[in-house]
Amino acid sequence: MGSGTSAFILARELQLRGHSVTVLTDASLRGNPEHKSLAFDVRYINDFEAFATGKAGFAAALDDLYKNIVTIKPDIIHACNFMPMFLLSIIKPLLCEFPIVFTFFNTPVLKKRVAGYFSNHLLDVQLGRFVIEQDAYDKMILGSKYYVAAAQSLGANPDKIRFSYLPPDIQPFLSNNSVKTDKAIVGEISPKALERPYIILPSRITAQKGIIEAVRALDIVNRKSTQRDGYNLLLTGMACPFDQKYADRVWDEIRALNLQDRIIVPASRIKREHLASFYRESKMVIIPSWYEGLGLSAIEAQVLGVVLAASDTVGLNEVVRDGFNGLTFSPRDSKSLADCILRIDQGEVDIDELTRNAKLSAKRFSTDRHLADIEACYREVLANKR
Repeated sequence: MGSGTSAFILARELQLRGHSVTVLTDASLRGNPEHKSLAFDVRYINDFEAFATGKAGFAAALDDLYKNIVTIKPDIIHACNFMPMFLLSIIKPLLCEFPIVFTFFNTPVLKKRVAGYFSNHLLDVQLGRFVIEQDAYDKMILGSKYYVAAAQSLGANPDKIRFSYLPPDIQPFLSNNSVKTDKAIVGEISPKALERPYIILPSRITAQKGIIEAVRALDIVNRKSTQRDGYNLLLTGMACPFDQKYADRVWDEIRALNLQDRIIVPASRIKREHLASFYRESKMVIIPSWYEGLGLSAIEAQVLGVVLAASDTVGLNEVVRDGFNGLTFSPRDSKSLADCILRIDQGEVDIDELTRNAKLSAKRFSTDRHLADIEACYREVLANKR
């Protein structure tokens, strides 16, 4: 259950391992042409996403959800994120025959947000705590040590938690296309914009992703760089900003620093199968987030052997060790980020050793290992139901 990408990736991997899978997702995705080629079944729930984002009540979604579950009669229900789990918590007494596994991908930051439903952090934390304490799931499977700690702080029973590192979706990254030679890719961004060495920040556009701090760091770097023309900064999320108001603030900062010709904005959303090429041909990947649940973009950079600089913050500090498999800097600190970039620019680090270690350490975040853990979790809850 879930309308996010993670639910579909999980379904794809389970189906590839021989499981019969049905995804329950939002009705707005019914016309998605990509769904026609999926090897698993998809059923569409009215107002599922509208409810999950606070734009509709839960009557239509809950009614549709219950009808589909009792029709499908699944061996297991796997809820992806807090709001689908909230709906299941309401009807759990009617679903006793179906074991429930719960995974969340929201990044809980107590005193700030948990479920991402309410703008008022007190309400949002209480909602997350309510879902956890309803205990309507048979097992939680969580993708980072930080997720585990967050769940326990919200009242989760430690005996119901299974830890398994969440892997990035590497399948679309397997092509060896080149940005400079593949017209399908270059068409997304002006080829001229890529002539100067560039740094890539592969992220949604929200304040907690540290976009403004990255823009300020670029200004510092280009005044001190040994690179004759300095660097451009590719902001992948600016084609379709997740938070338009924040994107406007980013542009205000860019104009204030006179960096308009240094910022690369895609004309359209970069496809996943093309993103790897932009990683590979960049000077480095930066992840200046204030916090992360894990930091999948950081792992993607490590898998591809690209130099990585990331905030020394929750989630990301499970992925990156400074000077070993990447560089780290203080979150929300443009000067610290700039200093990190300049260490690479001025040849103060052994890039070959850094990227070699990164590729090795990225193997911890294995899709095969994660799916084996999920299957073991499924077997456990099924055995307990017998």
